[in-house]
Amino acid sequence: MLIGGSFHYPRASPSEWPSVFSEMKANGLNMVQTYVFWDVHEPVESEYFFPSDPEDPANLVLFLQEAQKAGLYVHLRIGPYACAEWNNGGIPVWMTTEHDDVTFRTDDSFWLEKIEGFLDATLQVVSDANLMASQGGPIIMAQIENEYGNVEYAYGAGGARYVAKVADYAVNHPIGAEVPWVMCQQGVIASKGTSPPSNVISACNGYYCDNWIEDHIEAFPDQPHMFTENWPGWFQKWGEAVPHRPATDVAFSVARWFAKGGSFMNYYMAFGGTSLARQVGGPNIITSYDYDVQINEYGFRAEPKFSLTAALHQAIYDVQDTMFDAAPVAGTFNGTESCETHTYFAADSNKCSVWFSNYGEKNECVSDNGWEIPAWSVSVASGTATATSAGSAATSCGDLKFLYSTKQISESKPANKLSAATFDTKIENIELVSTVKVPTVDDTGDNVFAFDSPQEQLGMTKDKTDYLWYTAEYEAPAANDAAILEVEAGLAGGVSLMVFVNGELKVTERSVSDAQGQLEDVDWATHEALTIPVVEGTNSIAILSMSTGLRNYGPYIERARVGILSDIRVDGKVLTNIVHKVGMDGEGSGGEVEEGGGESRDDGSLTFYKMNFGATAEGPLALDLTTMGKGFVTVNGHHIGRFWSVKANDECNPCDEADYTGSYNADNCRTGCGNYSQRYYKIPDTFLSGSDSDSPNEVVVFTEIGGDPAGIQLVSMSMVDN
Repeated sequence: MLIGGSFHYPRASPSEWPSVFSEMKANGLNMVQTYVFWDVHEPVESEYFFPSDPEDPANLVLFLQEAQKAGLYVHLRIGPYACAEWNNGGIPVWMTTEHDDVTFRTDDSFWLEKIEGFLDATLQVVSDANLMASQGGPIIMAQIENEYGNVEYAYGAGGARYVAKVADYAVNHPIGAEVPWVMCQQGVIASKGTSPPSNVISACNGYYCDNWIEDHIEAFPDQPHMFTENWPGWFQKWGEAVPHRPATDVAFSVARWFAKGGSFMNYYMAFGGTSLARQVGGPNIITSYDYDVQINEYGFRAEPKFSLTAALHQAIYDVQDTMFDAAPVAGTFNGTESCETHTYFAADSNKCSVWFSNYGEKNECVSDNGWEIPAWSVSVASGTATATSAGSAATSCGDLKFLYSTKQISESKPANKLSAATFDTKIENIELVSTVKVPTVDDTGDNVFAFDSPQEQLGMTKDKTDYLWYTAEYEAPAANDAAILEVEAGLAGGVSLMVFVNGELKVTERSVSDAQGQLEDVDWATHEALTIPVVEGTNSIAILSMSTGLRNYGPYIERARVGILSDIRVDGKVLTNIVHKVGMDGEGSGGEVEEGGGESRDDGSLTFYKMNFGATAEGPLALDLTTMGKGFVTVNGHHIGRFWSVKANDECNPCDEADYTGSYNADNCRTGCGNYSQRYYKIPDTFLSGSDSDSPNEVVVFTEIGGDPAGIQLVSMSMVDN
């Protein structure tokens, strides 16, 4: 049986990879699943980037070699679309900004040409490194496309043609033909709105996939049943409480899958890691991609999920020899429909196994031999097969030995939680190095452009920065403390605007949720009407539009639009001669931010701070940034991500870990209401100067508004009993 876990190589430093792989093995996994991120490996059109630097997290070959050293098989998901809460779903933004006549994820000829080029390049790289299974490598399975069945309805007949074409290209590829290919969430029955190709394996994603097996058997009786994404948690957005999926429910889902005939199950994620720099999509998703999994963001075992699932994996391996020869024999017990048995018989021995399931939410079931099967649980037993007469096939499984229950949480290790501790190494030498000058229509420079009307943000920035200024002048007939500024703002990058009038910040509008759905309207936008003060005569209006990651899910990703999508109006008058300025002065220069710029403002907006801490080997390390507002931070010139000190809403409903019952969804069991959605920001060890260095580690914090840099703390992360 294949029991895998997702682990995305760019979400951790290469120095962490071996220890994470070791923990995956200790958890009982035998496969690692990863996307190959198109935007990482073709950042510039037609220029592929597969680095060999052992410290580069984009080093795919090294990642796969380390997986093989750890004794793990690999399921390689080549996309081209990843989702993964990754910026733009992993599709390079140049596809959006440079090819506005292309429809993504259809049989558009240019799209097919580009994705086939990426597929060719990826397969060639792994083949050159002898990583395919036929070469003795770990790659035993691949995936083309990703969850396309969820959006195929939007593309009509072109969607059906597309999945057929990409499937054919993959399975007939001279290198790709060496392994089986999977297409997840592509559905199994065409009448339900999808077109599953028969030459790839259709697979399931979700919290539970056991009931999907029946449809899969009907549609593809010769295919194995594959659960490519079992979600042991969920991702988190700014302003949301922490999602938690009880360990007992995760184990229940896994056990039900194997009880009913599954052969491959993969946790998405096994190790989530961190979305560094500007990788995270959404919009409005935090940088921690912990996902409430067995191996948390800092590489620690999260209990009881780690030990409860590890025991389950061992039980599966203990009985797997009974499961290869025939489908399970289903039955009921206890006189109750929700009390099920699934019995496996080995063809060449007298071994058998029985899976006792109770998918009821209230009452326990009692087996014929007196075992109590709690509500919403599965128990596994091994036994000896017997037949009613000599020479006939086995029909019963006796002498049962209890192996495992998904509710045996009391036998797992005690629950623990992440803890942050300060230590002797402190943040020191804090200085304000630059306050960004608010631009005017008179500004010039290589990053300044004038148009009669506002331009869409991605087209201007190419997504190299979160920031775009729109500056204009407004002639007011009289002073007005309540003038109305109106714009339509694109939602694909989150709505976050700061409005400066005559150089002073007057309005901050931030979105902490975006009602994201499978919206296809090219004008996916929101109307903003903001109250600003103006003086009589000429007023300088500067609007700063800020992205918090591009939409990563849904059809028509190429239609993603950010920033201002309409005329700018003040009290009904359309402003013209809009001067655009791309980025922040000083942004991207890491520790080399130049002093000077604008004058300090009382609101503390748009300010760069520089500070340092001594070389240290203690860790893993993180920065506590809760005294700051919103912005980004670099360590020794390395971008560790956006920060936003926004507190979670009040939609909490903590669950009893041991007694959890009922179908889970991402809004169940949230905790941490009233706390910051994210408090700690991981510093990858490869970003540090090292314990043997005399050079301090330099931190640069850019804050969009406010904050107290003296409150920033360096902390060491560990696990403590809950």
